[in-house]
Amino acid sequence: MRGRTLLGTAAIVAAVLSAVGATPAMAAAVVTQQTVTTVSDPIPIPSDSCHPGATGVLTGTLTVRSVTVQVGDQFHVSGTATGPGRIDWSDGSYSIISSTDHFAFNAGTGTAVYADAHVDSAYNYSADGVLESQGLFRSVEHFTITNGVIERVAFERGQVQGTFC
Repeated sequence: MRGRTLLGTAAIVAAVLSAVGATPAMAAAVVTQQTVTTVSDPIPIPSDSCHPGATGVLTGTLTVRSVTVQVGDQFHVSGTATGPGRIDWSDGSYSIISSTDHFAFNAGTGTAVYADAHVDSAYNYSADGVLESQGLFRSVEHFTITNGVIERVAFERGQVQGTFC
C-alpha cells in the first residue's frame, strides 16, 4: 500500500512542478480541490514470516484528497492519501491493512519542499477470525527537490508498535 500511496502523491508533485514553469504570475490565489480514488487489481503476495508457506492476494483502494493553492508561480499543496486493504492468505487466514499519508509541499520555480506523516497498520486474523497479531508503523519524512533532483531527504522519526505477526 505504501508504494501506491507514494506513486499517487508523486504524480501530484510532478503535475504541480510541471505547471509551475508555464504559469504566469497572478495577483489572486487560485484554489483547486481534488479527490482521486483507484481500486487495485488483486496483487499476489509471497509467503512472509507471519504466514510461512502461505501465499496471499491483496485487494484494496487508494484515495488521494488534495487542495492546491497557487499564487503567481508559487504552489502549496496539502492532502491525505488513504489506502485500506485486505490480504487473503492461502491457509484461510487474512490481514486487514491500512496506510495513511498526510502530505504537504511548497513548490516554486524549480524547487519543491515536501513533508509526509505516514501510518501503516496491520491486523492478522486466523482462519476462524481470531486476532493473532497487530502492528502499527509511523514515520515522518521531509525532502527537497530542485530541478527534478532530490537534494535532501530526512526521516525525522520512525516508530513500530505491536508485532505485525
